[in-house]
Amino acid sequence: MKTKVKLGLKDLNVPELITYSSHVVTKMTGNVFFPTPMPTLAKVTTATTNLSNAYNSALGAGPAQTAVVNQTRELLELLLTSLGAYVEGIANDPANAIPGAEAIILSSGFEVKQVTPRQKQVFSVEHGNLSGSIDLLAAGIERGIHDWQYHEDGIQPIVWINAPSTNKATTTISNLVVGKRYFVRHRTVVSEGTTDWEEPLSIVVI
Repeated sequence: MKTKVKLGLKDLNVPELITYSSHVVTKMTGNVFFPTPMPTLAKVTTATTNLSNAYNSALGAGPAQTAVVNQTRELLELLLTSLGAYVEGIANDPANAIPGAEAIILSSGFEVKQVTPRQKQVFSVEHGNLSGSIDLLAAGIERGIHDWQYHEDGIQPIVWINAPSTNKATTTISNLVVGKRYFVRHRTVVSEGTTDWEEPLSIVVI
């Protein structure tokens, strides 16, 4: 799976973007993995300086100065996005399997985008063979672990109880209170990461 650069530039305010851009330039300057950055680090530095100057000039000023800040910010974001793509391409080159894509991206000053695998909900719960038990069933996975949690309805605050994790896509939870409603949920842990918890299901124990 391709390792990606995390940008998130839109989430940064102007001072944070200036600091972030300067950090990337510093980390990439003289970095042996990036002999010919595209765009050049000089161009990114110029755009960073221009944004800093525009931002300082716009403090307490009017709409015209704010428009200049927005324009210079947009240019810097475009340059950083292109630079991130350049870093990502080098990091995922098979020739750089050692030290690996993640290490190369981090050496550039950029961050690594964490990919959370998505899983279609096929999780189900039904009554077990013994009174006070429930059977949980999820979709099978080739390699990985299934996590299971449950809690009794009506108890506040809600505290999810961990059932033992399993290699198989099924488990049984026993010794539950008959007549009580329980909520259960499921997720998987695979090589690509940990999935989000699936939407909880409920069942009244018999």
